[in-house]
Amino acid sequence: MIPVDNYIFSLCGTVLYADLRTFFRTLVKDEGRALRLLDIVFSSPEWRMLEDGEITREEAQEWLCRRTPEEAGHIRLALKHWLRCLTPRWETVDLLLDMREQGRKLYFAAVLNADGKEYVFKTYPFMSLFEGGVFSCDGGGPMVDSLCALYRLDPARSVFVSAGEQQRKAAEAAGFRAVLFTGAERLRDTLI
Repeated sequence: MIPVDNYIFSLCGTVLYADLRTFFRTLVKDEGRALRLLDIVFSSPEWRMLEDGEITREEAQEWLCRRTPEEAGHIRLALKHWLRCLTPRWETVDLLLDMREQGRKLYFAAVLNADGKEYVFKTYPFMSLFEGGVFSCDGGGPMVDSLCALYRLDPARSVFVSAGEQQRKAAEAAGFRAVLFTGAERLRDTLI
């Protein structure tokens, strides 16, 4: 078996968690309305364009508010403050620290917009545990391809820890050893 040189974590879902349902319930008390707002913002084409760096938060906000004017105030609040619901999975951070102390090379791939990129580096000192990483807002095609090109990583010598089954399959198809994140303790058992 080929040895592993690199460990790549899908940042959102494995290292950070966003409880968006609870966040939207803090904006509006009505459960149905909260779920509708969640859908309006995070399932919109504008959100995907924002994540991919094609538009700014201001442009996304303008377009979403124009489409749903009755929710404009909540849309503005959601886009301004949603990053605050990103919380660390401390058990995974502990695992990253242990892996780093063992000399393992850690990288990340993050589906986050430019605001999110700035936020995670300002807010979470543990980001320094990573050798590097890529954000969806940086563009450049599929993130795993960008990551490999930027850091000269060989997928066959790398493990990709994914937050979802679709992402795991894509990483596997790209030649990575792919692991589906189901919890930090299970991941620890798999990687260490």
